[in-house]
Amino acid sequence: MALCLAVLLSGLLWLGLPGGAMAHPHAWIDVGIELEADADDRVVALHQTWTIDPTYSRYLYDDAMEQFEGATPEEKLANLAAEILDNLAEYDWYTEVHADDHLVPGQPEGSATLAMEDRQLRFRFRLQLHEAVDPRGRTLRYAVFDPTYFIEILHDGQSPPRLELSTGPCRMEIVKPRPDPRIVARALALDFNQTGGADLGHHFAERVTVHCD
Repeated sequence: MALCLAVLLSGLLWLGLPGGAMAHPHAWIDVGIELEADADDRVVALHQTWTIDPTYSRYLYDDAMEQFEGATPEEKLANLAAEILDNLAEYDWYTEVHADDHLVPGQPEGSATLAMEDRQLRFRFRLQLHEAVDPRGRTLRYAVFDPTYFIEILHDGQSPPRLELSTGPCRMEIVKPRPDPRIVARALALDFNQTGGADLGHHFAERVTVHCD
């Protein structure tokens, strides 16, 4: 799957991207999700891995080496990871979880990590849900997306979402987005410094339903 992450747009997330780009999205993330269950087989957290495309990975890495404090590259990346996690709070960490029709909020627990692996940055964090959800008795759904659609987020085809219960693995149904052509045209008409509003990303989000027999 083609993946490019973008990251850091003025005020949205991290840094800022080279000028001249037109239309949304400007960047891409391949996301890997592993749902964590407790001893009672209730989902309590989402472990997320965001893989950034090689071009922007190099851009962010070089900027981190110049701009962030730290005695080693690892310390500089750790400081960047902490800033990214803090900035994402305004956008609920790009994550929307529902149990039936009830929105289940979450919050990161522990530190985020950022590491260069095979020429791509990987950003990892654990999102703790505010309430445990039994996926056998309730319909559990989630989506990970940038609401402004500056960044497109798609599931990593090499690392599909997973949930393992004591009875075995659950089936994860990924529904691909099918935005109205008018919405697509609206996104294509935006230049680098424009936003499509806080709802644009909803139309391009992959949505996952968890099925546990």
